[in-house]
Amino acid sequence: MGIILVPMVVYPVVMFLLGIVKSQKNEFSFQEFPIVSVMVAARNEEKCIGERIRNLLAQDYPAGRFEILAASDVSTDSTDDIINSFADRGVRFFRFEERMGKSALMVELSKNAIGEILIFTDANTQFSPDTVRELVEPFANPEVGCVDGSKQNSLNSVTCESIYWRYEQMLKALGSKIGAVLGATGAVFAVRKSLYQPQNAARADDFETAVSTRIQGYTCLYNSRAVAAEPTPDNSMQYHRLVRIVSWMIGSAFSLLGKAVKNRKFGLALQLIVHKILRWNMGIFAVIATVAGLLLAIYDSPTNPLFLSVMIFNIIALIGKVAGSRFPSSLRLPYFFWLMCLASLSGVARAVTSQTAAVWDHSAR
Repeated sequence: MGIILVPMVVYPVVMFLLGIVKSQKNEFSFQEFPIVSVMVAARNEEKCIGERIRNLLAQDYPAGRFEILAASDVSTDSTDDIINSFADRGVRFFRFEERMGKSALMVELSKNAIGEILIFTDANTQFSPDTVRELVEPFANPEVGCVDGSKQNSLNSVTCESIYWRYEQMLKALGSKIGAVLGATGAVFAVRKSLYQPQNAARADDFETAVSTRIQGYTCLYNSRAVAAEPTPDNSMQYHRLVRIVSWMIGSAFSLLGKAVKNRKFGLALQLIVHKILRWNMGIFAVIATVAGLLLAIYDSPTNPLFLSVMIFNIIALIGKVAGSRFPSSLRLPYFFWLMCLASLSGVARAVTSQTAAVWDHSAR
C-alpha cells in the first residue's frame, strides 16, 4: 500500500514544500497586450458552437489584438453554417474534408494564426468574461511558456469528475508556485506560438504541448482566475473519458520522459514518473494490496491490520457504488478511487493493445 501513497500523498507534500522554498512573485506586466489567437475545433457541434463563439466575442480583451479561428472536422450538421454566420465579426472559418481529430486541427489552425499567444479551447466550453486576459497576463514574464486555466463543472452533485478536478487543481496550484505545472487543460490553456512545435500533429494535445514548453526551458503556470465552464458528465461518462485520456496520454508520457532525461530536465522526468505513469498504474498496486490482505488473513490472522484496513476501504467503496448519491459524498471517495484506478488500467491496456482513437465523435461528449 505504501507505493499508492507516493503519487497521492508524498507528491503533493513535496510540491507544497518546494513551493515554500522556491515560490516567487510575478513582478512583470505588459505595456501593451500581445495579439492572441483563440482556436476552437468542432465536429457536429451545432447545439453549442454558436454560443461558444458569442462567448469568445464578448471577452474583455483589447480590440484589434484578438482573433478567433474555428475549424470544422467534416461536420455533417449545421456547424459550418453557424460558424460562417460570424464571418462579418472577424471569425475565421476553416473546413476540413478529411477526419483529422482535434489535435491535428489545432496544428492546422496554428499555422494560420497571427497571434503571439495561442489559446486552446473546446466547442462546449464557456469562458468567464476575463478568461482570455487572465490567460495572457502571466506571459509578461518572458520565462513563461504555457499557462493553464481552471476548468469548472457544475458541482451541484459530487461525482468522480468533480473530485478528480478538485484534486488536479490543487496539485496545479502547488506546481504553479515553482513554474512546474505538469500538463494543461484542453478546454482552457495558452502557449507561446514560438514554442508550439509538435513533432506529431496527431499527438499535439494539451498534455504534450504544455510539457514540451518545459522541456524547452520555459515554465508552465496555472491561473485559477482563467475560468472555463463545461457540463459535468456522470460517473459512467467520466469513466469512459478517463479511459480515453489515459490510453492517449500514456504513450506521450513515456515519450516526454525520454526527452526530459535527454535534455537533463530530471525534476520534470521525476514528475512524469510519479504524477502520471505511477498514478495511472495505481490500480495494479490496489489489486496487489487487496490480494496481499486476503493472503495475510488466510495464512496469518483475520485481524491482520493490512487485511482489515484494505477490506474496510473496499467495503466502503462497494457501498458507495451501490448506494450512489444516498451515501455521504466524503464516504464515496474509496469508490471514486477505484473508479479512477480501473479506468486508468483500462486506458493503459487499450494503449498497449493499440486501440487508442485519434479522432472523436460528438457522442463521446
